[in-house]
Amino acid sequence: MDTALTVDRCPSPPGTVVLALHGDADRDTAPVLARALRRALAVRPAPEALVVDCSGLRLCTSSCLNHLLRARSTAAEAGTVFCLAAPSPALARLLAVTETDTVFDILPARPARPGPAVGGTTAAPAGPAHARARLLAAQAERRTADGDPVPEAAALFRATAARLADAVGPAAEQEQLPGIERLERLREALAALALGLARTHGRPAWILARAADVLSPALHWRALTDDGTTTFGTVVPTPDDLTDAERAVRALHDVLTREAAQHTAAAGIRPRSG
Repeated sequence: MDTALTVDRCPSPPGTVVLALHGDADRDTAPVLARALRRALAVRPAPEALVVDCSGLRLCTSSCLNHLLRARSTAAEAGTVFCLAAPSPALARLLAVTETDTVFDILPARPARPGPAVGGTTAAPAGPAHARARLLAAQAERRTADGDPVPEAAALFRATAARLADAVGPAAEQEQLPGIERLERLREALAALALGLARTHGRPAWILARAADVLSPALHWRALTDDGTTTFGTVVPTPDDLTDAERAVRALHDVLTREAAQHTAAAGIRPRSG
């Protein structure tokens, strides 16, 4: 049996690096993994996200886990989101035994690959914003609510989700709008998250803060061209940038809708004190 480890760099949208691991990650092959992770994080400008697809790992030992932990630390220092995708059974067991499954951000499914989709169209891979929204969704599903769920939190999540849906509609409609209006709607979505964040604390606030951070690149975008005056570091987003952010808004809408349902259900089944 071939026990080598291969690390492939997969097609991905700008700002995101995806590495796919295949084979055995043990002491002998650890240098291969370490070298690939260093190269991925040495890219300049630094990637917004580094996703390591672990679905192809047959074996993973502590030697390679240490390299993943070091890469996570290096990524954090550079402001890069680092996450593991679709951990294989071998890696999942190691993460559980070492209690590092809560240390890493983990996506339950493999990253989307560009390629034919239903109807013969091309499936777009997740861009940086959409990938971060999916990561937040995975984190929210893995962590149960802290403390007693309350109806107010459910109502807040539901109202904020509705505002996101009002701001950014279906892709077919959004992509027909002029760029200036698409940017306006993204700013409305960001404002909805900020308004919700101002009205809560604890876990609901943390989720809304992370959601707002996903859309934070929109704060650096402008719709008008440079007229010779200072633009304060803002840039004109590309159509792909706008599409990625709009997909992120829809994903965040789904996250908040699920949170509202979970808070409602948990509050409903919890016995009343007294």
